[in-house]
Amino acid sequence: MRGEPVSTEADRKPEGEGRGPFIHIFVYGTLRRGVAASPLMERCELVVPATVTGTLYDIDGEFPALVLAGNGRVHGEVWRCPADILPELDRYEGIDDRLFRRVALRAGGIACWTYVAGPALAARLQPDRRIPGGRWPPAEPPR
Repeated sequence: MRGEPVSTEADRKPEGEGRGPFIHIFVYGTLRRGVAASPLMERCELVVPATVTGTLYDIDGEFPALVLAGNGRVHGEVWRCPADILPELDRYEGIDDRLFRRVALRAGGIACWTYVAGPALAARLQPDRRIPGGRWPPAEPPR
């Protein structure tokens, strides 16, 4: 019949489960499971561990910064999150302060958002701060 709503699978799921638009995000630092800011990901679901090609830098032992250049492997996780989490993550990552930029990439074969080093971090992306194994925190801090 015309004008009647069509029931979908999402309509039959419990509140909060499978509703609304979702995005995938690749995290490689403080947002990873069990790390300092992981509570920000509580509305998200871990999909798969993954790697991307790039270079990871240690920023004063506080957090890592990804640069999508070089041929290293950066290890992280792909999460499925409600799309409305992006403004909160953008604030956490310092988008307005130009610490990080949100960009699209593929990780684990999945189209994702991730955060890469922004202009405000450029001076700190020195060769001696590279994390050779591409995992943060590194086993041994860069010198």
